[in-house]
Parts: sequence; C-alpha cells; structure tokens
Amino acid sequence: MKKLALQLLAVILIFALGGCGVKKMVKDASNVKYNVTPNPLEMHAGKVPMSINVTFPPKYFNKKAYLVITPYLVSDIDKESELAFKSQTLQGEKVQDNNPTISYKEGGSYKYVDTIDYNSIYRRSHVELRMNVSKGANGKKLELASVTIANGIITTPELVTKGLLVDNPMVTTADGKHVGMMSPVVPTIAKPQPRELKENLVVYYPIQQSYLPRKEQRKPEVDSFLNSFEQLKTDPNMQFLGVDIASYASPDGPIPLNHDLVIGRGKTATKFVTSKFKKIKAEDATKAIERATTPDEDWAGFKQLVEKSNIQDKDLILRVLQMYSDPNVREQEIKKMAEVYDVLKKDILPKLRRSEIQAKFKSVERTDEQYVEVAKSNPDILSQEELFYAAQQAKGADKETIYKTYIEKYPNDWRAYNNLAIYYIENGKFDDAENLLVKADQLDANNPSVINNLGVVYWMKGDYKKAKEYFEKAANLGGSNENINYNLGVIAIMEGQYQKALDLFGARPTFNKALAQLLTGDVQGAENTINQVKSECAYYYYLKAVIAARQDKADDVYSNLQKAVAKVPALKDYAKNDLEFRKYFDEDTFKAIVE
Repeated sequence: MKKLALQLLAVILIFALGGCGVKKMVKDASNVKYNVTPNPLEMHAGKVPMSINVTFPPKYFNKKAYLVITPYLVSDIDKESELAFKSQTLQGEKVQDNNPTISYKEGGSYKYVDTIDYNSIYRRSHVELRMNVSKGANGKKLELASVTIANGIITTPELVTKGLLVDNPMVTTADGKHVGMMSPVVPTIAKPQPRELKENLVVYYPIQQSYLPRKEQRKPEVDSFLNSFEQLKTDPNMQFLGVDIASYASPDGPIPLNHDLVIGRGKTATKFVTSKFKKIKAEDATKAIERATTPDEDWAGFKQLVEKSNIQDKDLILRVLQMYSDPNVREQEIKKMAEVYDVLKKDILPKLRRSEIQAKFKSVERTDEQYVEVAKSNPDILSQEELFYAAQQAKGADKETIYKTYIEKYPNDWRAYNNLAIYYIENGKFDDAENLLVKADQLDANNPSVINNLGVVYWMKGDYKKAKEYFEKAANLGGSNENINYNLGVIAIMEGQYQKALDLFGARPTFNKALAQLLTGDVQGAENTINQVKSECAYYYYLKAVIAARQDKADDVYSNLQKAVAKVPALKDYAKNDLEFRKYFDEDTFKAIVE
C-alpha cells in the first residue's frame, strides 16, 4: 500500500513539473528574442516577404513542449482587418515528431520565412507574433502574450505607375480620370526648310548668230516652261525670286566674235522671255530678269560634253586641247578635230551655242502655328512633308483632323496611323488606337515602333501580360529606342528587378529611373536624377519628399510634401499611412500637412 502511494506521488510530481515547465515558458516568454528582416516590411512585385529569426535562451524550451508560432499582419487603418502568415510548430527535444527541435539545455534559434500578397489596407500596420504552447500534441494549449515585432509596410515600389504621369503623356479615360501611360514611340520629322524650285529652259542658236530661230521659239519645251512658271508664280505657297539668263558661245570661233555673240544672245533671250511673260500677264516678272556674266567661250561646257560623249578618242581629244594655253591655238585645233570627228561638229559644238533661262522660286517659310492653320484650311498647297509636320505640331482636336487629312492623301504611310493612334490613346480611345496600329502593322510589318505602341494599348486595357510580350518583341526586333527600354524598365520595377530596370533606363533622367535608384539603395543617385527632371506633377514632388525622408532632411520633406498635397489633396491620406514618413508621424508640421 505504501509502495503504491509512493508511485502515485511520483506521477503527480512528474505531471506537476511538466506542467510547470510549460507554464514557465509562458512566464519567461519575454526572454525570447525576435529579429525581423526587413523592418518595416517591404512590398516588392506585389508580395510582402518576411524573415523572423527567433532565439530561445538556454533552459527555456521544455523538452516535451510543442510551440506554435503564427505571425499576423494587423491593419492600423482598419482595426478589424488582420492577415495570418503561415504557422510554424517547434518542438522540445523529447518530442517524437518532424518539427524543428529546440534544445532545453543550450537553447537555440529558428529562422521563419514567409511571403504574403500585398493589400493596400496593410500599408500602415504591425506584425504580431502569436504563440501557444502545450505539453504534447494533445495537451492543453497555453497562450503566450502577443508580441509586436515589426511595424508597417514600405510600399514605395508602387509609385512606379504614378511615375508614368511624370515621364509620359497623360491619358484621360472615358470617365474623366487621369492616368499614366507607358512610353509611346512617335516618329517625328524636323521642320521643313523652304524648298527652292527652278524651272529651266535652254534655247539654241545657229553657228556665229545671235538671233533665235523660229523653231526654237515654238518648240514644246517653251510652253512647258511657261505653264510651270505660271503655276508656281500664282501658287500662294511659293515665292518668286527672279529669272536668270546665261548665254554662251562655242569655242570654235574667233574670240572677238564670240564675245559679241554672248552679249547678243543674252539680249535676244531677254527679249524673248519678256514677250512670253507679257502673253501670260506676268509683266512684273520682267523686272526680275538678270543676265549672268558668262565666259566668251564655253571651254568648261565643251570639256563636260566631250567627257559625257561616246566618242572613242575623247581622252585623246581632251589631252591635245590641254596642251595649248593660247585660246586662239585651241580654237584652230577644235576646228581641225571637228572636221575629223563629225560628232563634235553635229552634237557637241551646237549645244554650246545657247542661252539658259532659269526661273527661281522658294516655298514660303511658315511658323508652326501657320502650318497648322494652312493644313486645316487649305491642305492641298502643302507638300507631303509639310502636311505631316503640321499634324505633328497640332494640338487637341486639330491633330486628329490633320492626321485624318494626311491619311486620305497618303494612305500608305504607316507613320500617320501610328501617330494618330497615340493621340487616341492619350484620349482614352483604346479600341480606335488598336485598329489604327493594326493597320500600321499591315503597312510596315514588325516595325518596332508600332509593336511597342500596341503594347502601350494593351497596357492601358489592363492586359499587362500581353503588353510585356509586345514590349519584348519590339526590343527583339531591333527596337533599341529608349522609349521601348523605358517600358521594359517599368515592368522590371513592377517585378522587383530594380537593377535590371536601371540598366534599361540608361542615361535619360526620369521619375522612374530615380525610383529604381532609390529602391536599389542609391539615395544620392535618386536625388541627382529627380533634380534633373522638370515637372509640376504632384507625384514628382511626392517622390522628392520620400528621397528627402531617406536622408533625414525634414525641411525638404515638408516643402515637397506640401506641394504634392496642394496639387492632389488625396495624397494626404496616402502620405499619413506611408511608412517612408514614419519618423515624422508625430511631428506637428507633418500632421498639419496631411490632416
């Protein structure tokens, strides 16, 4: 009987000691250390990863204990909302199970890792570690006091979509909202320079004569010259500059005679042109006739015609003539050659006995505003290049009107469909834009610019996967355009690949390049970049405030944040829950800005 009593007492003591061991874990829970990385938590690519290193002191973890750890993300914005991470069970060294084991004598540590999907309601929040301990798997569970081990989530990467408002054209959606768009590729041309046009007429004279034969006066080229002259003279798009008349003599006659022939032929040509201008009622043009000073003998013209001819011995002819510097001797040699080479006599020398009549015009020089007005009122007087430039420079509905006019006149130019599509994207007409880009792709298949812009359309429609495919396709087609790389850089930020984004952004200073630098830890680089960006967008100032907060520049935080919320008051609520400003949450100046 005594022996039974002793055995019962032993059982009671073992149970009591075991129970006390578990209770002791509850009592001494404050001795357990927790290190959270990162703290605050950070959102990357729509996910919130967390790593907790839990350290247990020696003689803490009961050998038969089960300890269940469950972190909770608890919203400070909506007190009713909380989100559980995965649970992790740890066990004492005498437990026969497959959980991580903690030594009683030496203590130990365990690294907990988990990731949850981001939800904006948890931007301002805290992480609570809730634990319960039991002796054995089926023992009574005792709750350990909840421990707050981290505060909030840094959500700065989500500013990437706001950066589109700073870096690119703004889109006005059908419901009147303003959103950012990916970077389009819009082919442009330089401002057209005034074009010089020249109408030419050449009339020929008999050998050693200055009068103009009737057949020369009536040849078809004369009417063609006059018709073109009259059209250009009356074209409001052209400015008449004048008429030049240059007369020549062939070098096979005496120098004094040739001198007189050049003068006489100049007078004859002037009289002829003057009479023709009067018939088409362009008398004012006669005041702009000028006779050029020309050589008495056209050696240069002779050499040029011989060089272009099919004469078998043309090189010999030119070498022989170059042997004589005396023009009289050369004249005699040419006469001798003309007798030998019939082609000189019939085809070369007669073409040198001429007057060249040249009417000069220049297109009217216009300002950008004038190009737009002419394109709207009288587009037919503009050249193709000028009309495209006018559409390029137009604003608002005028851009649509002029591009449509251009497409009617030049329906095979993919650029106009492409550029009009960009206008439609900016105005929220995504289906119209897609149809135009499909047409542009038909006209110029696999053009990187068009493929990129189709990606922009799909982005605006919310099909981010397809948009990415098209941006990558544009790059693979040889589209090294910085706008294509920019779009891929934005996607890299959204996927949490910040260094890749920087490599894609290149040297151009943009909001999102500064953001990527900030996310890689290069705060000074981010500041340098954003200071090169020129913008009055609210989010531009907001990012400057975030960069200043990382540098503990309170005055810059307040001044930039004040500008941001003045432009977009909704940023007040965003800023008051932004953990980037956690050091300022209790400051009166900060409160005055965001309340």
